[in-house]
Amino acid sequence: MLVHPRMLVVAVVAQKGGVGKSMLARSLAVQGLIDGRKTALIDADPQGTVTAWGKRRRHDAPAIVALGASTLAHLLAALQDKGAGMVVIDTPPHSQPIINLAAASADLAVIVTGPYPEDLEQVGAVTGIIKNLGKPAAVVLNKTPPRSQALALARSALATFALPICPTAITQLVTHPYASAEGLTAQEREPDGKAAAELGEVWKWLVKQRMV
Repeated sequence: MLVHPRMLVVAVVAQKGGVGKSMLARSLAVQGLIDGRKTALIDADPQGTVTAWGKRRRHDAPAIVALGASTLAHLLAALQDKGAGMVVIDTPPHSQPIINLAAASADLAVIVTGPYPEDLEQVGAVTGIIKNLGKPAAVVLNKTPPRSQALALARSALATFALPICPTAITQLVTHPYASAEGLTAQEREPDGKAAAELGEVWKWLVKQRMV
């Protein structure tokens, strides 16, 4: 059941830690702002990566809310009442109950994975959760090396899940951790840089697929 037809809810999910899930969640929220949407972030990961980033941030938007002892339904309803146009949920790895709840509440699940075998072998579990819920989903490759055969092999392996795979992979670039340390995203820190261009392409692809 969708929370509200005018509020888009995107769950960013990954079974494996360390694949850049929180980075992509922040970046999608900021890209939504750039696209003229009123966006918010729910930090459902007990590690609090997005919450810590928000404390370093000088901008008021996107709004950031930690899940804490609350429920996703309560937070989504509160953000809806405040007029949010898009909410991005950063989920924890290895926590099936929260992944289930986030995916069930979302209009779209974005599955994040690295390009290497140990990353890819974890995609099946979260894909199964989302397919069982009947939710639209897309896969985004992150932390990819430039000009590497690993990327082609990863795309071939991911094809077995029969989900849309974003044609733009996000390259592992130092601007992402530096931007995070400053409470920014790559689009804000280096708006004309390669990382910003890649994130913009990911967003445009999601829009073209009518997923966001």
